[in-house]
Amino acid sequence: MDVLSGARSFVAVARRQSFSAAAHDERTNQPVVSRRVAALETRLGGALFERSTRQVRLTPLGAAVLGHAQALLSAERSFLDAAESHRRGTVRLLVPKDLDPALWAALRLRALGAGTDLEIEEDDRERRSLRFRLGEADAAILPVETARADWMVPLGLAQATDRLRPLTLTALRPTRALGPRAASRIAVLAEDASTPLLSTVRAAAAESGLAAHQVYESAGVVRALTGALAGDDWLLCTREQAAAWRMPWFAVRELGVSRAYRLESLTPDAAKLFDTALRQDIAAALGGVSEEQS
Repeated sequence: MDVLSGARSFVAVARRQSFSAAAHDERTNQPVVSRRVAALETRLGGALFERSTRQVRLTPLGAAVLGHAQALLSAERSFLDAAESHRRGTVRLLVPKDLDPALWAALRLRALGAGTDLEIEEDDRERRSLRFRLGEADAAILPVETARADWMVPLGLAQATDRLRPLTLTALRPTRALGPRAASRIAVLAEDASTPLLSTVRAAAAESGLAAHQVYESAGVVRALTGALAGDDWLLCTREQAAAWRMPWFAVRELGVSRAYRLESLTPDAAKLFDTALRQDIAAALGGVSEEQS
């Protein structure tokens, strides 16, 4: 049987909870969708949907394999996109999230001026690394150890504050008057939290007398910004991010931390594309300094 067709119909029915609505989405008729799902059920050895009621519901087997079916269709799309990109001469680049999109647009414009259609996709650090290893992109900006970095991006603390004097970690220590839970916290974004950088920040905070709860991994940028804009938390970020978020940014001597990035390429076209000018645009988008310039 055609597993991909069966998976496509299965996912469509699960999404719409209706065979007829799924058939409309798939631009076919309900008997075709029903046959494809039935064939997939035979292949998997069990029912994927409960059909005893008017509303279609997933069975335990259907719930268990739905994510895998979606991943299979995503892999199919990536496979076809890769072939189409190759035919068009497109270079696909994976970049970090939560940076100024206008700067990535400037990079793409420069590449277009050089005759290359550069497709830029934002993703978190773990997804970038995984997708690059799976061959879903021609190039990616990936986190690396400092010794291998093409760009170093200094990090500091940002908050909506009227503070003018330099910031130190000791200024964030709990006080008797406020109590330990009222002290400001440091929010670390996902781009930094899954690296040794988080441990470095926690160690520096502990050495400056901060409580363990004062350094935390944020569940998302919006949540971290909420605390920083309210003046409750400090957000670990780049100077450029703070400017985009309209908050003062402070370099903190006790931290001394930076993001370290390297441009990795899988294809000759990608390796040839990123010349000095494009690398300068990447540095601007990251908010970093090239190791050659430092």
